[in-house]
Amino acid sequence: MRALRLILLALFAALAVPASAAPPATNGVLVDQELYRAVTERVRHGERFYPATITEQRARSYPVRPALAVRPPTLAYALALLPSTPARTGALVLLLFATLVVLRRTLADRPAPDALATIALTLTGLFGAFFPGAAYLHEQWSVLLLLLSLCASRKPALMVGLAFLAVLIRETALAWLAAMVLVALWRRDWRLAGLASGAIAAAGGLWLVHAHFAAAQVTAADVASPGWVRFQGLTLVIDALRRNLALYPLPGWLLLGVVAASLLAMLRWGETRERIAAVGSAGFIAALTVFGREDNGYWGFMIAPFVLWGVPLMVRSAAARLPMPTPDRA
Repeated sequence: MRALRLILLALFAALAVPASAAPPATNGVLVDQELYRAVTERVRHGERFYPATITEQRARSYPVRPALAVRPPTLAYALALLPSTPARTGALVLLLFATLVVLRRTLADRPAPDALATIALTLTGLFGAFFPGAAYLHEQWSVLLLLLSLCASRKPALMVGLAFLAVLIRETALAWLAAMVLVALWRRDWRLAGLASGAIAAAGGLWLVHAHFAAAQVTAADVASPGWVRFQGLTLVIDALRRNLALYPLPGWLLLGVVAASLLAMLRWGETRERIAAVGSAGFIAALTVFGREDNGYWGFMIAPFVLWGVPLMVRSAAARLPMPTPDRA
């Protein structure tokens, strides 16, 4: 019960932080959220997802080519089961709270300060869930499912299943399925490697189905995406990492140093969940140096909760190396 009270206090503290202290949502993100809200409402009223989505994107002069410009239908259908934006926002916050409770139970074998610090640093990376309209942003739901997936690291089938569901909401979650394969191969855990590889193959097959249905609605006159291969380098990486509230005030060089040290600590001292999170986050960060436009910094919500998990591990390691005081002898 004490842990639950602490998590509740942390949530209330996050809500109490002035909005100006949080990374500002760009106008592009706000427009995206309105697009996804409109699609959800059309689906709720009985329209099919693909015609509704292409119509809404055309009306806003959004690109509809290639298929990557069209989000998967999973979230729209799920949100359409709920009657309104407040209900959908409530569901997102409830899932966030439940995820933190599961994370605390997962960290039950850690010293309390270590566990609570990890939870607090996770929460600073989930601050975007409290923005207006966040329930329509795919990254917010997908990253919570990834968190739950990592909490289930001792149950490979459940871990892979939750990560697969995260991919069905946002394709970029594939980075964590790939990380599971790499970590599993390093540990010679053939079962996990097989499950994660199978999930990647299944996700690829479903994406081809998605691309087929999206392309069926497109005409030659529709707007095509200008592409995402932009080689933004560390500029986009720094912007993306500032989706973690604890990193937001830091200068770019210090931010990158802290994140690099944290990821290395996760690989050195972490358990399976930290290592998968580190490999997935590192791969995602590396991809951001090549892929992504100037307005895609919000992709950082996918890594924001994980990148500081190594900080408590570094503190614990440093504390263990401190010399123990010897009692004075009379």
